[in-house]
Amino acid sequence: MVTIRVDGKTIDYNATAGNLLLRDKAGRATASVFYVADKANARDSAKRPVTFLFNGGPGTGSMFLLMGSIGPKRVRTASPAATPPTPYVLADNPDTLLDRSDLVFIDAVETGLSRPVGRATDKDFWASTRIWTHSTVSSSAI
Repeated sequence: MVTIRVDGKTIDYNATAGNLLLRDKAGRATASVFYVADKANARDSAKRPVTFLFNGGPGTGSMFLLMGSIGPKRVRTASPAATPPTPYVLADNPDTLLDRSDLVFIDAVETGLSRPVGRATDKDFWASTRIWTHSTVSSSAI
């Protein structure tokens, strides 16, 4: 269990990192998808919302969202000056969403620690955003 303070309140939470296997219709593994889930230990946990966070790609995983903006901990920087090299120091993130929602940070395939497996290739996954956008957003809204 990890503890942070947000707006003067203590939040106890569990941070879990893992990999999920995506499978095709025949049950063959096609990708290993890495995630970090932060779940607050709240009395109303069954009613708490869950926010799923993906970052760009190909190449950039969810680490910048997790450790730089929305996650419960943030890397302390020397901003606006240049931040020196490692070791980095973690600090409670006053801007985290964890006080309002559990968080799941997901590395899209070929970003961060997510990879295609078996016969799948990166190209099998790169079109998902384009396909989703074309199927759910009308061209007049763009």
